Amino acid sequence: MKNKKYSGLIMIASILLAIVCGLLLPKLVNSLSFIGAIYLNVLKLMVVPLIFTTVMVSVYNFKKLDSKKLFKTILVFVLMFTVSFLITSGIVCLIRLGENFIFDTVSWNGEVANLEFGQILTNMFPSNLSDLFQTKSMFACLIISFLFGSLCLKVKNGDAVIKVVDGLKEILYKLLDIVMLFTPLAVFSLLGSAIANYKVIILEYGLKYIGVAYLSSLVVLILVMILPAWLLGKVNPIEYIKKIVKVWVISLSTCSSAATLPTTMKVCKEDFKISDNVTDMVCPLGSTINMCGGAVAFALLGIFSMELYGIEMTLPMYLLMLVSATLINMGAPGIPGGGIVIGATYLSMFNIPLAFIGFYSGIYKILDMVYTTVNVTGDVTASIIIDN
Repeated sequence: MKNKKYSGLIMIASILLAIVCGLLLPKLVNSLSFIGAIYLNVLKLMVVPLIFTTVMVSVYNFKKLDSKKLFKTILVFVLMFTVSFLITSGIVCLIRLGENFIFDTVSWNGEVANLEFGQILTNMFPSNLSDLFQTKSMFACLIISFLFGSLCLKVKNGDAVIKVVDGLKEILYKLLDIVMLFTPLAVFSLLGSAIANYKVIILEYGLKYIGVAYLSSLVVLILVMILPAWLLGKVNPIEYIKKIVKVWVISLSTCSSAATLPTTMKVCKEDFKISDNVTDMVCPLGSTINMCGGAVAFALLGIFSMELYGIEMTLPMYLLMLVSATLINMGAPGIPGGGIVIGATYLSMFNIPLAFIGFYSGIYKILDMVYTTVNVTGDVTASIIIDN
């Protein structure tokens, strides 16, 4: 806890230093922009192996769950995620937060990823193993890891394979822990360069970004969490809030669904009187793959970044963004600083420049508080729905 406290203070200091140096010493911070570039490259390098190993192990562990309830639970999770994504998209498009501000035109080559249906399917079947671990093959990575995890249940030495993959996953997590220690330095580099080039206006957009994130999360909380619990679970909204506030206190302070899980399960069983067998399945599974806060994060980040670069949104691209966000969120649980990591990967899948990720890294702690709260609230609502 002590280390987390100091890491937060260090992050705040790096943001303040980036603002000061960006305004007063623009040449210095621009000369250090390579630090942020290396940081982003390392994150992009690690995220595909992390997703591959995590999905494979998670699918294998599904064997312990009731298949019928598992299907219902995942269906509820996907529906909640999709509605959250659509609601946030509507809010962002209505506000048009990034309009009239063309960001970092030097690094933008004016072309988004090839979104033709045939090309998408082709990319899902890479010709060699090295292609599998590239961002453009994210769909192939997800599908193959899912198949491998499933097939390990069917073969004689499946347990041994999973133990090796699980060990590799833990090593990657530890390595990522080390990489994340350099986040304050990367934030200084990336945020400082952004401020040096765009001055105070980038701070203005950052504050607006946070405001839209919290507004979208509040609307999702009401329409996707509280309202269904009232209509389907007969839980009065006032009573719902009174009971779940104990969960919110933990989620806001820890920014971790896993750390909040014991409280979430206790509240479900004791306050909402949800059966043990539903709670014991839905809540742990939800802390891994149910990410309605992630839906808010991805919809806002994707559409906002496209507006920053003046990229036109098409229906095929939007639908692919929704599908990608759903799969990535379900396939990348528990990664430290996960929103930064998979956010960069998400933009890369569509060839959207990553320059804004520097500033995004700086404000992510503030965003993660509300995103995590939406995530754990979704687990409670899903438990109520499944139990009924």
